[in-house]
Amino acid sequence: MNLKNICALLQSLIDNGITRIGQIELTKDFRIFHADDADSGDLQLYYGPDAAQEIARYDDAGKYRPLKTAPNLRHGWELQVASIEELRLALDFFYPAALGLWLALLRNELKRTPLRQTLERQSGMYRITVKLTDAEARDLIQNFCKTGCLRQREWDIANPNDITLRSREIPLICSEACHLFVAEARRIVKTRALER
Repeated sequence: MNLKNICALLQSLIDNGITRIGQIELTKDFRIFHADDADSGDLQLYYGPDAAQEIARYDDAGKYRPLKTAPNLRHGWELQVASIEELRLALDFFYPAALGLWLALLRNELKRTPLRQTLERQSGMYRITVKLTDAEARDLIQNFCKTGCLRQREWDIANPNDITLRSREIPLICSEACHLFVAEARRIVKTRALER
């Protein structure tokens, strides 16, 4: 994706009052903070897009966040950046590729990968995931994706599905099952095999 196009999309969104992405709120003057902290006056200030990496790394309890789109972004901070380009970079640190995926969706260029295709291309210790049943996949989607991730799932078990966009919010798009989903699928298949 062209970074200039992504920055133009982001500027247009902010100008039109669409200032929410995941758990983050944006302002026209390039400030970013946790949406729950919108009315808080006691926030730790950070400057520059690179600070987003530090903010996004741990949750409120200081525990590492392996999935950046998990609904556990820490509170109590405000990040100030100097331009739309820095804002875009900071958002990439918070939610990697989120704006590019949305732009691809808007342009009808998003490539959705059904779960079966993702599992078929696994190798080594993850090859066993092809034995995940559809029922296990549906349970995993319900218990892992819908409760543990803020992304809007664009893929299905066998075929892509349609996405419903929420107004006033930049969506976090999921175009295929992530590595954490595949690892959990492996655990489920192995557990089932051991129980036999």
